[in-house]
Amino acid sequence: MYLAGWGRSGSTILEAVLNQVPELVGCGELKFVWRRGLIENRRCSCGTPLRECGFWTRVFHEAYGGIPEARLAALDAATGRYRTRHLPSLLLPGARDRYAPELAWYRDDLATLYRAVARVAGAQVVVDSSKFPSHLVALLQTPGLDVRVAHIVRDPRAVAYSWQRDKIDPDAPDGGRMPRLLPGVTGAYWSSWNLATERIARTNRLPYLRVRYEDMIADPRAAIGPVLELAGLPGDRVPVAADGTVGLGVSHQVSGNPVRFSQGAIRIRDDDEWTREMGAAAQVVVNAVTTPVRQRYGYRSARPAPVLAATPERVGS
Repeated sequence: MYLAGWGRSGSTILEAVLNQVPELVGCGELKFVWRRGLIENRRCSCGTPLRECGFWTRVFHEAYGGIPEARLAALDAATGRYRTRHLPSLLLPGARDRYAPELAWYRDDLATLYRAVARVAGAQVVVDSSKFPSHLVALLQTPGLDVRVAHIVRDPRAVAYSWQRDKIDPDAPDGGRMPRLLPGVTGAYWSSWNLATERIARTNRLPYLRVRYEDMIADPRAAIGPVLELAGLPGDRVPVAADGTVGLGVSHQVSGNPVRFSQGAIRIRDDDEWTREMGAAAQVVVNAVTTPVRQRYGYRSARPAPVLAATPERVGS
């Protein structure tokens, strides 16, 4: 199950919920497992550096007999061959079969990794929230993978506001901060990534579902049920209570939003800060850049309206 969409659109929250279903295992942004996970040894969402994490130690032993030290640089470089700037060529008819035949070894290694994750976790479905359309193409070229796409979208004004905020990245080396983008840049990425995701899914006739973030937060069970069905599971097993509370166990996600470190009972609540704090000029820029894609996804109002944004609130806090 590939979670697609532009960053800050709610994939981490969706993956956290899906990870509570026994047949599914959420692994975060697996695109970055080589660079951020093994080379930089950043923390798994369980809180342990990835190289010391028991789950990932078992995965790499199952897949490769241990951490593939001799191939790490090559694996990281091969991942870099599937970049956003390559999307124009990747979207051409037949690109799935023609692109980078010399990287067949890399795609074989990906297949080995995903199968090992499923075996170690005892899961039927691996959830990968890498989001990159280019990485989706890599997975489509990978032999033996049944790829299904849950495409999550969010009001681009809320997304742009989130990208403007100054946030500490608890996983970055030396106490770094999360990247920030100008509203117009965010809007351009939002439109291009979402359209590219649709194009790839449609061209390759993939099982595909688009989920609006606002719908997911307003009624998690109604919105996430179809995602479970897309994964081949009953849609009535969404592990969220009527009040929006979900119990998060220990997870093993690679990279992603800091929300992935959350454990215990949390409540997903409304956060409409952007409607009060986002400047009018920034909203105008985002509206201009994202039309008509914004309208296509049902975000038709040019005026700010309350948007339901997923913010975890620990129950009892």
